Amino acid sequence: MARAAERLRVLFLCTGNSCRSQMAEGWARTLHPESIEPSSAGTNPQAVNRLAVRVMAEAGVDISPQQSKSVESLAGLEFDAVVTVCDSARDACPAFHGRARVIHACFDDPPRLAGAATTDAEALPHYRRVRDEIRQFVETLPQALTGDSTMKTRACCDDSCCSTPAQDSHAVRDQVREGYAKIAQGGCCGPSGSGGGCCGATAFSPDQLAQAIGYSSSELGAVPDSANMGLSCGNPTAIASLRPGEVVLDLGAGGGFDCFVAGPKVGATGRVIGVDMTPEMLTMARRNIASYRNQTGLDNVEFRLGEIEAIPVADASVDVVISNCVLNLSPDKPRVWREIARVLKPGGRVAVSDLALVRPLPASVTDDIHAFIGCVAGAVLVEETRAMATAAGLRHITLTAKPQYIDAMTNWEDPLYRAIIEKLPPGSKPSDFITSLDVSAVKP
Repeated sequence: MARAAERLRVLFLCTGNSCRSQMAEGWARTLHPESIEPSSAGTNPQAVNRLAVRVMAEAGVDISPQQSKSVESLAGLEFDAVVTVCDSARDACPAFHGRARVIHACFDDPPRLAGAATTDAEALPHYRRVRDEIRQFVETLPQALTGDSTMKTRACCDDSCCSTPAQDSHAVRDQVREGYAKIAQGGCCGPSGSGGGCCGATAFSPDQLAQAIGYSSSELGAVPDSANMGLSCGNPTAIASLRPGEVVLDLGAGGGFDCFVAGPKVGATGRVIGVDMTPEMLTMARRNIASYRNQTGLDNVEFRLGEIEAIPVADASVDVVISNCVLNLSPDKPRVWREIARVLKPGGRVAVSDLALVRPLPASVTDDIHAFIGCVAGAVLVEETRAMATAAGLRHITLTAKPQYIDAMTNWEDPLYRAIIEKLPPGSKPSDFITSLDVSAVKP
């Protein structure tokens, strides 16, 4: 290892040396000019990814002068550390054979994440998320190199080298995306199923569920048949008090149900933007637009591909953010709340219906990915929601618990809740732990 007075020579590796390793090199050069001398390379060098250049420029870092390089071109150089940035061996990331310390920092591949995107606007949120995760890693890299002698030093990525909390978050996100893709294709609740609350099929149809949780017949009349998939746990448009001319953002729009409910409320001069991370859901929502136009005569709803941790919407451009039984699915909820605050105009409002905990669930429930997809295992305590919204800078936060929703799901013998009951302590019921929660807040 280099002496403390010298800059540490660090090589960042990924297969193409076009995106992740280039971003890591740019962050190291910017954040640690006095302590790190960074380079990057790959086994199959490609041109620096233009979207990587773009999102780094958004963060104030210019990587456009950087060049893709092969590992062989650096063979004569000595490094203090080599950092592989492949994501759990999905790429054949290059091994570096030598005396340098090898560190595995595994990040998702933005081009792969954005593979279904049809526009830059849809692709950029994926690049932004990975950009920010790489920054978090690089920020602490000097301390890790000089102070953590137990860091792993295996050769290249394999299936076990990426078991960090961040990678676990990626795995959860991928599993949730896969689960909701199946829903969109009729494999769970939805038009071809029997409906159900937050992906728990019930004996009630989607329309019956929607009416039971507060949607009116007139609201449902403007919604295309396939948009209501029985995934709601409340009616955020009711607590939003939407007004004509407002811009509304729906996080986790699914088939577009709440977007189509909100559209007539904001009228021809307003706009509704739905964001969802599942391409199959986005395809369904976009197909539903034609039916919505025919039913209402309005052309004020659009859908964008993106993750709610990196919302594809400009700063201070939205009057109201709504969401229905989605925020609890995020593995990085504080970041979602910060994103909500970012996109809201001053004076903008939040109206969220979600599931929350009144006390912690048993581990047997939280470890169940089916419960996570059903919006239960990912829920946090009610006061944690308040703390995250407050930390994001929101004010006038009101939390309204509605345990009767959970009791209704139990009374309807929802399969998800039946499975949860089996894992709860004897004599308890789901509503002892879980509640439907309406959240309202304002950006100062």
